[in-house]
Formats: sequence, C-alpha cells, structure tokens
Amino acid sequence: MKEASKGRRDWIKQLVGGAITLICLFIIARQVDVGEVVRALKHFHWPFLALGVASLSLGYGLRILRWSLMLRAAGADATWRNCATPFLGSIALNNVLPLRLGDLIRAFVFPNAMGISKTTAASSLLMERLIDLMTLLGCLAIGLVASEGTRLPGMLAESAVGIAIGGGVILIAGFLFSGKLANLCQKFAEGNAASQPSESFSRALLILASLLRSFEAMSRPRVLLTVVAVSMLVWAGESGLFYFVLRGFGFDANPALAVVVMAIATLSTLVPSSPGYVGPFHLAAFTAVSLLGGTSAQAGSYAVLVHLALWLPTTLAGAVAIWMRPSLFRAIRSGPNPELKIN
Repeated sequence: MKEASKGRRDWIKQLVGGAITLICLFIIARQVDVGEVVRALKHFHWPFLALGVASLSLGYGLRILRWSLMLRAAGADATWRNCATPFLGSIALNNVLPLRLGDLIRAFVFPNAMGISKTTAASSLLMERLIDLMTLLGCLAIGLVASEGTRLPGMLAESAVGIAIGGGVILIAGFLFSGKLANLCQKFAEGNAASQPSESFSRALLILASLLRSFEAMSRPRVLLTVVAVSMLVWAGESGLFYFVLRGFGFDANPALAVVVMAIATLSTLVPSSPGYVGPFHLAAFTAVSLLGGTSAQAGSYAVLVHLALWLPTTLAGAVAIWMRPSLFRAIRSGPNPELKIN
C-alpha cells in the first residue's frame, strides 16, 4: 500500500511539473514571434558563447572541489578526481530525469562505489544546496543594489537583501550549532523510545541526529568559511555564462546585471517542472531580460540559448563520466565495500 501511495504521489508531482512547464512555455509563446527569435539567434556573436561555456566549466570544476572539501572534512578519502564522475553524473541525471532523481542517486547510490557512507553523502548534498540557495539570494541582492537605475523594481532589491542577510545568519548558526542540535535529537529519540514507543518517529530523530553530526564535521569555522568562499566563486563562474551570452546578443551589460539574470533564472528551478527545468527557467530568464530593456525577441532567444548552453555541456560531460565509470551503478548490486565505508 505504501509503495502504491508513493507511486501515485510521484505521478502527481510529474503531472504538476509538466503542467507548469506547458503554462510557462505558453506565456512565452504569446509574447514572442518565432521568426524574430530565429533572426536574433542568427545575429548572435558566437565567440561569446565559447567564453561563456569556459566560465561555466570553471564553475563546475569548483563545485566538484567544494564537494570534495566537505566530504574530506567529514573524514572521507574524497579526492577531486574521485568526486568528479559521480558529481557530473548526478547533474546529467538531474537534467534528463524527473523529480531531481540525480540528487537522490548521488546521495544513496554512488556513495557505495566512492567508499563513503550514505549519511555523509546525503548531508553534504543538503549542505551544498542550502549554501547555494543563500549564495544565490546574496548574489541577487548584490546585483540588484549594484544595478540601481535599471527598470528592476526597488522592492525586489530590498526584499532580496533582507532575505539573504536573515537566511544567511540562520543558516550559519544552524551549521555552527549542529552538534548540539544532534545531541538534542538523540535525547528526544531515546526519551520517546522509553516513554511512548514510536519506532518510526525515533528512527527519524536518529537519522536527523546523524545528518546533523555530519554537518558538525563539515561546518567547523575554517571549513565553513572555505566552502562559502568557494561557493561565491562557483556562482561567479556560472554568472560568466549569463554575462557572455548577454554580450553576444549585443546588450551593454555589466557583470552585476548578469548576476541578477543568473540568480532569477536559477532560483526558478526550485519550481516543479519537467526534466531539465524547461519552462520555469525560460520564463524567468525571459522576464529578467525584458525587465532589463530587451525586446521580446532578444529575451526569447536569450532564454533558449542560455538554457541550452547550461543543459547540453553538463549533460554530455555527465554522460561521458558515467560511461567511463560504470562501476558507480554496479555497486547497487554488489553493495558497499566494508573496508572503504566511512561511518
């Protein structure tokens, strides 16, 4: 019964994501002329795309480094090379599979072949996502403040600054006190088991305690500062793609404007959609470029090209990485190597 219920929920999520994708594409289609979009693409200066993809590649290299740093802080023997294939593979799987299944596979399947525990992998992934969210909000706030005088609403800048500061403080405090929170979860789990037995609740508390202990190892002040600094460089690299594509279309854009477009488009991927974030990403990029003064043809062609520049290289790189290391999936059948497993 539980499996059937879970299957229905997954189908509902996929249907909702597909519906959101269609609605977003319909909104864009009503505002653009396909012929004008094609003409705008023909006038694009393609050398800028090569610079953008190079900047994106640098950002992904730093993403792998950041994951390696977090895993090593938790005690794992995780070199950049050992982390590259599972990281790129999970990104490619996210691009082609629904429900961000690539993230689940990185957290619960690939660790067997990497020689790390699933708890360590899952906590590193969660920490990575939370830091990325706060960094993106910070980028949006900085970009909006630096872009004062554009057509972007001032309230958006004020809201982004407030959320970025408040969320960042809460997030860092949560990381720094994760050890104490883990002890509290442990005590609650033991008390629940002693007074009013509830196996599922106690198990959930113990899992949460285990995740928080991994956070404690990964969020020692020196490690946390390094991870946050690398995260800023990660998103600087990714914003380079958005900047160079803007320049390729002839926009007189500065890096601050590119950061704003990047942050808005990337945050849109939190909205449920079809695989590859088709729809919400395009509508967000289209809206951001329109607010910056671009025509509907420029905004539409920009949304298409920047999404393709993000999706295609990462998908191809991940597919090649998986093909070169098929043992990542064989580990599902063989199970973890106890000599390599890190608790």
